[in-house]
Amino acid sequence: MTKDLSHNPIQINTCAICVPIVGPTVEDILSQMQEAVQAKVDLIELRPDMWMKDFHISEEEYIPTIVHLVEEVHSRYEKMPILFTWRTLAEGGETSIRSENYGHLLQAIVDQNIVQAIDVELFAYTDTIGQIIKQAHHQGIQTVISYHNFRKTLERDTLHLYAEQMISAGASVIKFALMPTTSDDVFSVLQFTKELTRKYPQLPRITMSMGQLGQMTRICGNVFGNCLTFGTLGQASAPGQVEVAVLKELV
Repeated sequence: MTKDLSHNPIQINTCAICVPIVGPTVEDILSQMQEAVQAKVDLIELRPDMWMKDFHISEEEYIPTIVHLVEEVHSRYEKMPILFTWRTLAEGGETSIRSENYGHLLQAIVDQNIVQAIDVELFAYTDTIGQIIKQAHHQGIQTVISYHNFRKTLERDTLHLYAEQMISAGASVIKFALMPTTSDDVFSVLQFTKELTRKYPQLPRITMSMGQLGQMTRICGNVFGNCLTFGTLGQASAPGQVEVAVLKELV
């Protein structure tokens, strides 16, 4: 079944508010979902890499466990759009997964055809994942191709090369999360966002400068063309996330 593309949760000319669901137990996950629904956010991000570290199961059990949890979340909160993300250890995730199982997991989620968007890390891309992206597009699932650097902010020329690679890989949304060490780094991310907006005006983009130093980009990034910001209702999934109530007042 192909989804209605007009209902994609990440679109240009707007800035959606997304809450990561990071609870360590099924009860916590469902409780956080209820909070997100009550807060009337635009979408939620399911982060099973943060769940699995406390589930104490083998990697072979990850996929059926995660598929079941996604089904349970969807069945209870059917109207809430979902961005599905497994963040690898290399880009700030919490639980290791072999590269082949990363692909198998994304395939299982696309086959399930419940979520509205999936995150695919640029540097985890393979030809097999390229086929999964094509299938996702056919089914109306957005593909957020992402790059995260928790150590530094790269030069904008390099980031633009990465953006080109994301687009070539089939991104329907591009995402960059970078750690600043100076205020110049924060300004550079905002300038990069503005450049992306000018260069690819029809392509939704998610950008942020992380940590306390970069926190302002989560609030004002939409002025430069950012299309989504991550907010917290308690437990954050990355440094510098802002409370949803504040974002609703300012974004």
